[in-house]
Amino acid sequence: MEEEKSSIKKYQEFWNRVDKNLSEGNYSGYKIAIVETEKILLMVLNDKNFPGKDTEEKIEHAKIVLQNPEKLKYSRSMYKRIIQEPGFDVSEADTKEILIGYYDSIASIVKTQEKDISKKERLGLFLQRHFGNFPTKSKKILLMIALSFLIIFILTDTSTGIAITQSITNFTRFLFYTVLFGALKLLAVLVVIIGLLYYLQNRKNK
Repeated sequence: MEEEKSSIKKYQEFWNRVDKNLSEGNYSGYKIAIVETEKILLMVLNDKNFPGKDTEEKIEHAKIVLQNPEKLKYSRSMYKRIIQEPGFDVSEADTKEILIGYYDSIASIVKTQEKDISKKERLGLFLQRHFGNFPTKSKKILLMIALSFLIIFILTDTSTGIAITQSITNFTRFLFYTVLFGALKLLAVLVVIIGLLYYLQNRKNK
């Protein structure tokens, strides 16, 4: 673990706390060591300006630089159990495995700017940092625009489309001029009839 921590000396003070709790050799110390490491992870994510309102979202944006996201996922699942399940304990061996999962990911995040990544990865990371889910959203928007143009083309420039358009137009006119106007006329008649009945009833009562 010392070798893995050598590249992240900026956080040495916090790693010392983790080592101190780990060296206690009891369940309480193991759990506190894991909780402290989770705090270091969040500090590193914030220092590297990964976007997101919480740790979960920040990790999603940081996955592009993680060597093994599944190890971090497992480590954090154990952290959540410690937080959420009273009485949940972890052994020394399990604790070390959990901490290694954290250490590997934190080291990868710390070295993000030094990491030799492709231009595509750099662009993806830039978009993730500054535009959130923009790439995914843009694909959906472009797909919707393309489908809209395709539908317009089919409806205006093909015989089948023109026939469909004419049928829709005729049906709409039928609904508006026949059904709607007919319903309004019927409603007007009913209002007149109800009004007359109300008037006659009043005269009869007098």
